[in-house]
Amino acid sequence: MRKLVLLLALVIVLAAAQPAGAADDVSIGMVRLPTAVFIAIDRGYFAAEGLNVTPVFSQNGAEIVPELATGKIDVALASPGASLFNALAIGVDARIVADCWVASRTAGTNDYAFIEARKDLTQNGQFLRHEAKGLNFAITAHGQMTELFASMYLQSAGLSLADVHLIELPFPAMEVAMRNHAIDLAAAIEPYPTLGARDGTSVKVAGITAVMPGYVQAVLMYGGRITTHRRDIGVRFMRAYERANAFLLRGLAGRAGRAQIAAIYQKYIPLDDPSIYEETGLPTGPADLTVDIDGPFALRWQMTQYVDQGLVKTSPNLNAAVDNRFVRAARASRKVQP
Repeated sequence: MRKLVLLLALVIVLAAAQPAGAADDVSIGMVRLPTAVFIAIDRGYFAAEGLNVTPVFSQNGAEIVPELATGKIDVALASPGASLFNALAIGVDARIVADCWVASRTAGTNDYAFIEARKDLTQNGQFLRHEAKGLNFAITAHGQMTELFASMYLQSAGLSLADVHLIELPFPAMEVAMRNHAIDLAAAIEPYPTLGARDGTSVKVAGITAVMPGYVQAVLMYGGRITTHRRDIGVRFMRAYERANAFLLRGLAGRAGRAQIAAIYQKYIPLDDPSIYEETGLPTGPADLTVDIDGPFALRWQMTQYVDQGLVKTSPNLNAAVDNRFVRAARASRKVQP
């Protein structure tokens, strides 16, 4: 009986390894940020799997999961904020299938987010954390990563969010407010900290890998069409995404690779100065993309923070919300391919 089960599993894996004759259309909801999605599109990884992947951009990450649940999109690249945990708690028809953006566990390695301080408040580029008390601290919104980042930074100095004046601003507005002395500190994602440092407005005083190593910044989610009816699409998508993530991890290790990555991202999200892509930290997932539920600063830790703040009223069953089988099937099918 066990041999029969193993044989059937191998047949399923081999079938998933074969792209469909005609390309399957797949829509992915995401915020317009540089991610492995663009690598997979540009290098033909999705096309090689018989997939025609179309990004659907959102101005607000909170809109993405509802669109996934209602079938407007097939795949989502979403941040595990309070809105995501609330959606999971009410039984949204979607599953978390991969970690696609995770902070390094090695301090100073590929930092993509920083606590910034106004340059005139620093001495030789240094800012004493305990001096943050009473200052204006910018975050994007309550229930999002920037608030957790600010909180953990302050905790390292024996302070809390109650010791500062929180101001909610979008990332571009933070730099303007910093320049006008309307804020003193900010929790921001690249390229804004680098732009602020370049023009002399701000100084990067703490990177996310030093404050929250291993923080799960974003996850890949599949909607019901894939998880229930077309799991083959999910495996093929994952296999292409894994190739793109591996390309990123290799490329970021050297100057030539970073230049190649920068050239790709510049095609899809053009910057006035493309060299920013070569200088800043960029989103990557772990090598195997497996969803981390219980690690430090992973999903359960984040959910607990929002529950404690009262932003999540009912804790979802994270084990039920996560499906790592697509990652495992993608790896297995890649191994059996000639």
